[in-house]
Amino acid sequence: MHHGIGYPVYNQFLWWFDETVRRDDLENLRNNLSDGLLARRVVSSRVPTARARWVRSPVSHSLDFHSQFIDEADIPAWADGRLDPDIDPETGLGWRLAAAPVSNGGTVVSLVASHMVADGGALIEAVRAANNRSKQGRLAPDADGIAAIGSDLRDAAEQARSVAGWLVNAAADALPIPTRTEPDAVVPRSRPTRSRVPADAMDSDWVSPHAVAEVEAGAWTAAAQRWGGTSNSLFIAVLTAASGNAGRASIGDSVQWSLPVSDRTPADTRSNATKIVKIDVPVTDASDRDLTTIRSISKAAFTAFAVRQAEGQAPTGISQALVQMLPDAVVARVPQPRDGAEGLASNLGVLPEDFTTVAGVRARAVSGRATFAGADAAFARSLDGGLTAWVCETGSSVTVTVHAMDPDRFADEDVLREHLTEALARWELSARFW
Repeated sequence: MHHGIGYPVYNQFLWWFDETVRRDDLENLRNNLSDGLLARRVVSSRVPTARARWVRSPVSHSLDFHSQFIDEADIPAWADGRLDPDIDPETGLGWRLAAAPVSNGGTVVSLVASHMVADGGALIEAVRAANNRSKQGRLAPDADGIAAIGSDLRDAAEQARSVAGWLVNAAADALPIPTRTEPDAVVPRSRPTRSRVPADAMDSDWVSPHAVAEVEAGAWTAAAQRWGGTSNSLFIAVLTAASGNAGRASIGDSVQWSLPVSDRTPADTRSNATKIVKIDVPVTDASDRDLTTIRSISKAAFTAFAVRQAEGQAPTGISQALVQMLPDAVVARVPQPRDGAEGLASNLGVLPEDFTTVAGVRARAVSGRATFAGADAAFARSLDGGLTAWVCETGSSVTVTVHAMDPDRFADEDVLREHLTEALARWELSARFW
């Protein structure tokens, strides 16, 4: 995940505190994080086809504390600067905590981790544990010698069984067996009608635009309720409207969103425990603000997902075990699959107080995001994706954090902000952009 697709994927949380957070308290937080779930390093297996495995890492980056003040307008650029290539799970330095004082008062704090080290849920749990030492979780002691080889052998056998089962199922699905029960007919999804691509695109200068729209929490909740939805359905509606505004779909089309779902359990030490649920959302006229359709579509998809999970059904698509067996150099050469999704809509919900608070100081707002560091226009086009977005809620604010992965319709941050502003205004919402 970190090197295999050509560009490392980082997760980042950004806390904006209106009050000052002392450096000593941040150092304490860093020390606690260094003793928890993020303290891991990936090591290669000694047995062919076995997956690389995690071991505890005794090292971590020091606190990246900026003594000079930064202006509010420079916070996004400062956040981008925290995505550093020396954050690498193979060295055991897979994450970094950083902070800077804000010129108008307060503090901004960043936590970046390789997506391989931690998904959004794992980062939240790591910070909560670091703020509550009694709940601190850790990896099991490292296996070495014969025990490590035995562990690799067992994993290799399990991987082989998984791939063999996938191949058998794929072959069986391809056979024209008359007695097989035919699946229910699926209504084909209308493919989005794209607007014309501008001829003067500046590919060499393009980087994925990034915007954080902060909305007052009470206004956000009231808008969702007024039009028959929830925070999640409003979030998806805003993204769908923004994609339509940008010309990635037309009225009457439907666009598909990938919705991450965590199956993380208490005391879970997995770095990633995220599954994907997909929904198709109709693109409607700007006068249509009804959220009940998206709400019912999402509920049906989550219910069906829960049933599949309970029945132990394997996910569709290529076997992940097979992909994990391939070397990074091979995976990097494999074209990234175009699954038809318009993008990712990750709803982290209302963040717990022991995540939004450091040493008694509560953040006004928290932004979360995942990003391909350094991705260029050609790579973005290969994904055929539009928007990758996270929504986070605190007591006072809701942040919609968006990356645009379409260089032809989201040329820069100004364009992205314009489309987000128009989409939010459809539900009578306004935003403060970071």
